[in-house]
Amino acid sequence: MPTKEIVNIIWFRNGLRLHDNESLLKATKDKSHKLLPLFIFDGETPTTKHCKYNKMAFLLECLEDLDTQFWHLGGKLNLVEGDPVEVLRKISKHFSIDKLCFDQDCESIWLERDNAVKNFCGTHRITVEESIGATLWDPLEIIEANGGSPPLTYSQFCHVTKGIGQPKKPVADADLTDVQFVELESCENLLSELTVFPNIPTPQMLGIEKEKDVDKIYRGGEREALKYFYRRIKHERESFLEGAFLPNRLEPDILVNPPKSLSPDIKFGCISVKKFYWAVLDAWDEVNDDHPPGSYKIVSQLIWREFFYAMSANNPFYGEMTRNPICINIPWCENDDDLNLFLGGKTGYPFIDAGIRQLKKEGWVHHIIRNALSMFLTRGDLWLSWEHGLNMFLKYLIDADWSVCAGNWMWVSSSAFEKSLNASVSLDPGVYGSHVDPEGEYIRKYVPELVKFPAKYIYQPWKAPAAIQEKADCLIGKDYPMPMVVHQEASVRNRKMMEELQEILQNSGMEEPSHIKPSDELEVKIFFGLRANES
Repeated sequence: MPTKEIVNIIWFRNGLRLHDNESLLKATKDKSHKLLPLFIFDGETPTTKHCKYNKMAFLLECLEDLDTQFWHLGGKLNLVEGDPVEVLRKISKHFSIDKLCFDQDCESIWLERDNAVKNFCGTHRITVEESIGATLWDPLEIIEANGGSPPLTYSQFCHVTKGIGQPKKPVADADLTDVQFVELESCENLLSELTVFPNIPTPQMLGIEKEKDVDKIYRGGEREALKYFYRRIKHERESFLEGAFLPNRLEPDILVNPPKSLSPDIKFGCISVKKFYWAVLDAWDEVNDDHPPGSYKIVSQLIWREFFYAMSANNPFYGEMTRNPICINIPWCENDDDLNLFLGGKTGYPFIDAGIRQLKKEGWVHHIIRNALSMFLTRGDLWLSWEHGLNMFLKYLIDADWSVCAGNWMWVSSSAFEKSLNASVSLDPGVYGSHVDPEGEYIRKYVPELVKFPAKYIYQPWKAPAAIQEKADCLIGKDYPMPMVVHQEASVRNRKMMEELQEILQNSGMEEPSHIKPSDELEVKIFFGLRANES
């Protein structure tokens, strides 16, 4: 029987890059072993079972970029379909796998998959090398440092992580010049057992059809992401020179492209979160000569991301309400008609409808729109479960991940991370948005029915006199719907229900979930993009 060739596997999941890739460094440490770069289409990694066209197309462009970079080095990214354990079992029949290297997927939804893989490797004498590549810290280390449970508040999280110490610096790029690569396509015996894609598949080949009106705008891939990364760091540095920070929050542009925020690139790991973190801090120190030193405030969006990852690490029910130990079980309404109007972008509130339509068309919306959609669906107006919104975001948002999305939806709906059943902030969908886009250009772009409406009425077109509606070629109630709910009435009703539920919770002697304590009121204001005197 011929001796099997020894290989090391680098299993790509979310860290779709070559720079700052510790797993790749470990897989290529022994140059006497060939390298097998691998991505497995298992119906879940690294998106979810529920994935729409733009999200999958973005992922495939990330894989194509990796494949091209390996091609220039004499190799390729091997793309296969199947259950990860079965894929490894079939590969191990033809190769002697010495090491399997991959980045940690810390969200608890991946535990079953990764434990099964680790068990397989243990029984087949395959060394597993797992690295921290998707987060700044290991969430499990944070939980351990906090006494075995996640920190209760953002402030407590910051305190714990400061005790652990600063995140590690990015590692050096792996030297791939002398690496010999494995191409599964050349193994004819294996091809009869395993589905190997000779080229990057299309979304349609993976069962995802392109929906009507979908517009593919944003391109994925490490090399594309790095271009925007350097522009973003320049933007951050210019902001520091002007005595400000968090420029994307200071001057929000709801029509901005997502590459400026880099959130899709960080989600898929095309940009290392450590590289981004340290580049921002280094820019601050360069401008300020390290006086004062950079703090969490200038990278707060990254720290919030880490907080939500830590919260979900040991909670497989984090993305739902009933079985979720940190979520209040609010008796939301069940109204399919209202839900369908919301999901169809036909609420009668232009700012809300524009957000839904952009999300489904392009796969991205600004955080201001995300907050508006979340509030409107839940405690602000419709009183529908945040789970509907989470499912929608996970399907359509190219930067959506389970931990951050679920955390934000629980926060906005006052189900967790916020003062219990709090309704002190209620965004008016007929006003919110006008302070960042007073002319309504965003609405005109995504709700073309209203393109001729004057700015005075663009957010509340039902208030326009009949003559103005006729001149704009859009009669409210005919060409564009009347508001499906009167916000002033709904918000009062919903606030009263929140107060009643709060009283029931207190009088029943039941303990409220512990993870519902914001650090302070200003923290809440910043989260919603409100000024200190707004509500």
